[in-house]
Amino acid sequence: MGVYFDIGYMVKSLPVLLSYVHITLGLTAAAVAGGLAASIFLAMAVSKNIPVLAHFARVYISFMRGTPFLVQLFLFYFGLPELLIRLGVTAAHSVPGIVYVALVFAMHVGGYGAEILRTAILAVPSGQLEAALSCGLSEWQAYRQVVFPQAVKIAAEPLVNMVITTLKDTSLVFNVGIIDMMRKADLLGANSQRNLELYIDTAIIYVLLVLALHYGGKAVIRFIGKKSKRERAEVQVVEYC
Repeated sequence: MGVYFDIGYMVKSLPVLLSYVHITLGLTAAAVAGGLAASIFLAMAVSKNIPVLAHFARVYISFMRGTPFLVQLFLFYFGLPELLIRLGVTAAHSVPGIVYVALVFAMHVGGYGAEILRTAILAVPSGQLEAALSCGLSEWQAYRQVVFPQAVKIAAEPLVNMVITTLKDTSLVFNVGIIDMMRKADLLGANSQRNLELYIDTAIIYVLLVLALHYGGKAVIRFIGKKSKRERAEVQVVEYC
């Protein structure tokens, strides 16, 4: 092996690992987009205590929050295609594996995001909804124009943390054969025996990505806060009247 630590190899390998960063970012974006859509549906089902849907949402949220993500990944990545095949969906095996991985991530984010949004919705004073309804808004309009903007402000910071956690969790997808930065580092290390340098490269990339999300999230939170100061919820309700 020569020297114990080869900084030249580490520098040379960094661009190679960076060429796989789109897998990490793509999975994160798909998970957040799909997960937040599911979160809104689940949070509303529980908050409004909709028959059947509320029970399903509670069980779903409990499962996603109560089991390790790696278990969920194995369960749905290997189990879902087999289930679809048995149900007659013969094309299930031809679907790229990364699609199932993105689906699992979205489901996982949906479970955690639903609980964040549910608590944020409950934190909005009930008088806001009642005032909006008394002004003639439909229930959907009242939630969309009055409740949700305030709930988003409350949930913004936890949601940013959830996105950062999702980004870091993408490092687990190499367990099902998806070639991302971690998997590429493993493959390169098997050939070069320079695992330490490669894992340091990977750590540097993840730190930079997390910092970008952290400061980007703080900027979004500041923007939401400034907008909230200009448009207080009570003023909004009066305007809709």
